[in-house]
Amino acid sequence: MARGLSSHALAHVRGRMQGRSLVVCPPCEWEDGRLAENVHVPLEVSGVTKVYPGGIQALDQVSFRIAPGERACLLGPNGAGKTTLIRLLTGALRPSSGRVSLFGLGVEDPDFLGAKRRVGIVPQSPGMYRDLSVDDYLQLVRDLYGSGNIAEVVEAFGLGPFRARKMAELSGGMQRRLSMAAALVSSPEVLLLDEPTVGLDPVATREVHTFLRKVMPGRTVLLCTHNLAEAEALCESAIILRQGRVLLHERIATLRQRIQPVLVLRAAQGPERLMEALVAQGHAPTREEDAVRVHVADAVAQAPELLRRLLATGLEVYECRVVTPSLEDLFLDVVGANDARA
Repeated sequence: MARGLSSHALAHVRGRMQGRSLVVCPPCEWEDGRLAENVHVPLEVSGVTKVYPGGIQALDQVSFRIAPGERACLLGPNGAGKTTLIRLLTGALRPSSGRVSLFGLGVEDPDFLGAKRRVGIVPQSPGMYRDLSVDDYLQLVRDLYGSGNIAEVVEAFGLGPFRARKMAELSGGMQRRLSMAAALVSSPEVLLLDEPTVGLDPVATREVHTFLRKVMPGRTVLLCTHNLAEAEALCESAIILRQGRVLLHERIATLRQRIQPVLVLRAAQGPERLMEALVAQGHAPTREEDAVRVHVADAVAQAPELLRRLLATGLEVYECRVVTPSLEDLFLDVVGANDARA
């Protein structure tokens, strides 16, 4: 039992901690690149609809599966249903119809709690127990889930100097570190990350990203975030929601093929003169501050000839670079700029 906690307090915390998950289980078995028959998909959502009281529909026939070892980001405008999905996956909510499963087990299965213990959760709000020290909290988590190496996560997340400090006295970045340490203390196979850097300053955000890059490899990850740069840096695939429906679930590398790279040009004569020359050559350029962007069928192959023609007109072009689409570009292409701002 955690130091300084009565059995009544521990029982109370146990109730509040339902859903934070964490025990070690054997690694997945593979046969010829496929899942062995006895291995279930870590996260699966099948035909899920969720309607809240009052008839508010948050999800409409949502289906997707996260394969073992996949690092996926969950993206969508405000109100798309991302938070509802995370709560369904943790068992905090039940679907109105359809099925949510962890390792093949749904909330109706007697062994669902065991499946939840194989999942580590980093919530959007750390949910601090203000009167506990860092050490007490980590010990409590370990006691609740029956396994774990506190010294290991303390070292990994740089918590050593703060072990005796009350949780209420920690900075926002340090609270987030503690949340990640608690989620990982028992070496879970799956990580659910719900806006892990929301509200943090740039320094704390960079620290969190550094820690996540260390712990994500080898685990199945679902990252819910509004930060598209964060999603692109940490994930390899994207699930995009809009109005409670899945628009796509693709690898980010595959999504990039939807939008051709563009050429970004700058000339000493300025963007207006550069745009005039491009229009005269049959292009439809767009201005971007002091630069000009132009779409061509094959940016890499066509850039040298385009540059030669511009130089021949007397323009002093001092920059011509190929820009591949970012995840933000891909997201806006899929959901539309207006929906993305909703």
